[in-house]
Amino acid sequence: MIATHCAICGRKLTNPISVRMGIGPICAGKYSRRGDLPGAEGFADGRALVSPMSVTGIYMRRADDGSVFTNVPHLVVHHSPTGFEWGYGGSGPSDLALNICEALLRQRGYKGERVQCYRGKCLRMAYGLHTDFRDQFIVPLPHEGGNIPHDVAQGWITEKMQELLLQDGIYV
Repeated sequence: MIATHCAICGRKLTNPISVRMGIGPICAGKYSRRGDLPGAEGFADGRALVSPMSVTGIYMRRADDGSVFTNVPHLVVHHSPTGFEWGYGGSGPSDLALNICEALLRQRGYKGERVQCYRGKCLRMAYGLHTDFRDQFIVPLPHEGGNIPHDVAQGWITEKMQELLLQDGIYV
């Protein structure tokens, strides 16, 4: 997936590197390094886009040096202490999916049982959903990255959450 406009400000992208990254150099300079803005710490690999998932969707791009940029908050670590990845079914994609599910459930205001991860705690519901989310959305992503529309991801979470609750005998 190639971006034609900056995911942050919407300006047309002309530089080939910016096109691959999906963000212009001014926005990247402002928003891509840990600590540039209050609350930026705690995101994946210290190079998170501060643009919320609910505004731009779930955004993942790879730089020429192989580092990843995403707007997914790195809330917990369970599978991959080295960070997020995509495009295959390993530990980095699993942690990316877990953190997406966690963030989407928190956006919904979901309050449920929490389970201990390698570092931090996540919602049991996020843990129960993340493998399927990984397989459906993260594994198929191309190496350079892509976007998952927020409404698509949130709709998937709603559907799967209801299925899990029904399996547990909780009727919604």
